Amino acid sequence: MIGKYKIAALCVSRIYDDSTHELVTELNKNITEKGWRLLVYHTCSDLYWDSASEKGESSVFDLIDMRKIDALIFADNMLKNKQIVYDLIDKAMIFDTPVISIGGNYSDVINIDFDYKSGFEDVVRHVVEYHGLRRLHFMAGTRGNTFSEERIEVFAKVLEENHIEFDRSTMLSYGDFWRDPTVAAVKELLARSDELPQAIICANDTMAIEVCNTLSNAGIKVPDEICVTGFDGIMEINFSTPRITSSICCYGDITRKISGLLSLNKEDLLKEAHYEIKSRLVISESCGCKSSGIISVSNHLSDLENRFSRYKDEEKALYEIGVRILAGKNLKTAANELSSPIIYNMRCMLRKEVINETINPLENDYSGNFGEELCVFYDSDASKPYVPYEIDASAVMPGLEVALDSGYPIILTALNFLNVPLGYTTFSFQSYDICNYEKIPQVVNALNNSIGGYRNLRYQQYITRQVQLLSEYDQLTGLYTRGGSQNAYNTLIDKLAQQDRPITVIMVDLDGLKSINDGYGHNEGDYAIKATASALKNSCPPNSVCIRMGGDEMAAFLSSTQPLDDIKQEIAARLRSVNRTSRKPYPITASVGVYRSPEGEGIPSFEDLIKAADEIMYVEKAEHRRLRAEQKQQ
Repeated sequence: MIGKYKIAALCVSRIYDDSTHELVTELNKNITEKGWRLLVYHTCSDLYWDSASEKGESSVFDLIDMRKIDALIFADNMLKNKQIVYDLIDKAMIFDTPVISIGGNYSDVINIDFDYKSGFEDVVRHVVEYHGLRRLHFMAGTRGNTFSEERIEVFAKVLEENHIEFDRSTMLSYGDFWRDPTVAAVKELLARSDELPQAIICANDTMAIEVCNTLSNAGIKVPDEICVTGFDGIMEINFSTPRITSSICCYGDITRKISGLLSLNKEDLLKEAHYEIKSRLVISESCGCKSSGIISVSNHLSDLENRFSRYKDEEKALYEIGVRILAGKNLKTAANELSSPIIYNMRCMLRKEVINETINPLENDYSGNFGEELCVFYDSDASKPYVPYEIDASAVMPGLEVALDSGYPIILTALNFLNVPLGYTTFSFQSYDICNYEKIPQVVNALNNSIGGYRNLRYQQYITRQVQLLSEYDQLTGLYTRGGSQNAYNTLIDKLAQQDRPITVIMVDLDGLKSINDGYGHNEGDYAIKATASALKNSCPPNSVCIRMGGDEMAAFLSSTQPLDDIKQEIAARLRSVNRTSRKPYPITASVGVYRSPEGEGIPSFEDLIKAADEIMYVEKAEHRRLRAEQKQQ
């Protein structure tokens, strides 16, 4: 439960399809009457291909907290990846959460399906027994398909009971449930038959529509010369000429059954059971009857046109929003770009890792959940300007209990970029308008592309900065490289020139590096270089430009009025301190040359400064060599 409500979790795909929209709408209406509330866990695709993007989409099911929901419901035909279905069932079993499958056949769950067999039998009996037709032909689906074979059996049964011989060689064709094979099968039937059938009974509506079209193109009138029937009750049968007699599988009937089951106690809900809901015979013109409940074609076309126009306008607006997000300074400020009339009743939650621009967005660092905390990236109901904030992941979304009070379903859809889950959106529309449901994949795709693209762009910029740092700074010492020091050096020179002040240059050369490398190894030589670099840098003011010139030679450029000998003594003192504390078997000493440019004469070139300090440093280096030689002789 969440608050005062029992919760049903419905798992579906393609919520913008008419059939899914009908299921969500009818289920919500029926269970809210019983005091329940509906959370819809939705994927924009049916997960058939098991592609990278679909794996990212399916992460929405990780949001299902079996401890908080009181029943798990899924539409089996809407989730093509059956491993996901089995994983959901297994997870539910762990928490003793009742599971209801619509259209599936699974162990340990309640299975509810349409009774396609008896529904199809009603169609065949209507043609044979009501209209009294005896020359019949059956347009089957795909050879070996379970539904197709079952409907062939029903067709044969009804014919046998009405003393009509079923000759499979002349009375059976296969249209593969689709248009082109059906057209070919009808043309073959017309070409080979001396006497046309009185009726063609089709295994689904798509084939029935094509049978009518093909007969009409051949100059054969339906139903005057041949009557035609279909099965399934798809929306298109209302707009065909003539309208198709069929059998409709109504989700309203199934959801009323589910609502009744949810009134049972938990123990009964956990028992495996199977229920079949009979489809409804819909009589129409293609069999020679009059249509009932006619849908206005003009109104429907006008509605489709309005929806398509709205879709195009919203696609353009969402594209512009995405562009502005990509151009944003950071994701937190970019959130306000979502403030638009076309985005409403929406919350967007992001994983905390998404905000971290140092994480590679192409690496799937997903650990199977959304973490303990989420960033509420955007809330369309919050005041503007919007400031993202963090919530506990268990809260699902801000204002969840208030949203449940409205009685409308809450729809959750995962955000993902190249298989990496970014977070998810929640929509809580205050109506059942299908235009709102069509908006969900639009908004989700726009967020996937803009947030995923933003992360990718910012990570590239982060990597570029790191590469720049690698080129600017020496990795061993942390000092500037000679090439990387140019901007900092120019800035220092410009500042000193404006103030008409001299520049001080320090050249440092580590003594005896070869002896250290030869006697103790290159790791120890690197240690001595780093210690010398540290002594130089720490002896200079913070705004100094310290450079590793190459090997064991280093330079520093600084603004200082400190006596030159004091600078040399400070570097030497720091190295003596290192020798005392490191207890290395060798001493670390350095030759230092300090040069200050004459006042009032301008600042010499970089090369001249280095040369001047170098000459002073080499005088000291020669003296150090002399002293070491004398020590060896003693």
